[in-house]
Amino acid sequence: MMLVVNRRRISAAELADKMEVSVRTVYRDIETLCQAGFPIVAYQGAGGGFAVMEGYRLDRNALTFEEITSVISALKGMTKTLDDTRLGTTLEKYTSLLSDKEKETARFWQERLVIDMNPWGADGAMKRKVALIREALQREVTLRFAYTSNNRVTTDREVEPMTLLLKGAAWYLYAYCPLRGDFRMFRLSRMTQVVVTAHPFERREHASLEQKDLEQMWNSGSRTVTMVLRFAPEARARAEEFFGMEEGQAGEDGFLTVVQTYPEDEWVYGFLLSFGDQVEILEPERLRMLIRGRAERICKMYGK
Repeated sequence: MMLVVNRRRISAAELADKMEVSVRTVYRDIETLCQAGFPIVAYQGAGGGFAVMEGYRLDRNALTFEEITSVISALKGMTKTLDDTRLGTTLEKYTSLLSDKEKETARFWQERLVIDMNPWGADGAMKRKVALIREALQREVTLRFAYTSNNRVTTDREVEPMTLLLKGAAWYLYAYCPLRGDFRMFRLSRMTQVVVTAHPFERREHASLEQKDLEQMWNSGSRTVTMVLRFAPEARARAEEFFGMEEGQAGEDGFLTVVQTYPEDEWVYGFLLSFGDQVEILEPERLRMLIRGRAERICKMYGK
């Protein structure tokens, strides 16, 4: 019904293709809808098809135009991120709640807000990984994969998936890990050889991620370091983009000083080194010496 409402006219063949049924089934379903009181009109000949009676609109109850368009924008963004035909169906349902005039207004605003959470240059590998995890979550079976930690140690895991999380621009899997005997957060970009097993499990009692402090979870189990960093003017734009423009203190000389606390691991070391000579670690001295030692080894390697 939503497909017919959202189009001025749609053919039986197009309906059959979108619903993945036969044309005969489409005609039977259209007849059922007509008997139920939906004003569907059939047009014969070339360019024919089905349409709803002029002026007909589904009842949207308490939903306002602004609420519906907000949901539509969010659904369009998720449709680009997830391979899920049900999202398209849900999008059709919400769009059908708008009148023709409101649809034109909605298109005006949707051109001004586009949500796409796929990274630049994405090749679809992350989508496939997300689809596998969602399948395991729906079937309540375990997932098997190889996981590389921040410290570049790779281990084989078979976990009980609990929640798929999209935070910032990164996907995470919250799961119970028998190898560690506890719940763990796994970053999908560090997961390889992902396999949905046939091993069912009973979901363990645990607090939902909505009830948890994600920042605390991210830092748990890791030693953290509070860094005072001084970025050169050439790196200021990149630093502000990463940390946020409100986080730093800019000096008259154009240098930017930032104080941040992060789990201390290989990622942090690599992040600091990626700025080359455009960042100076003012504190702590221990981290300053560690990065200096790595930089000296790099110079020695390229000085051969």
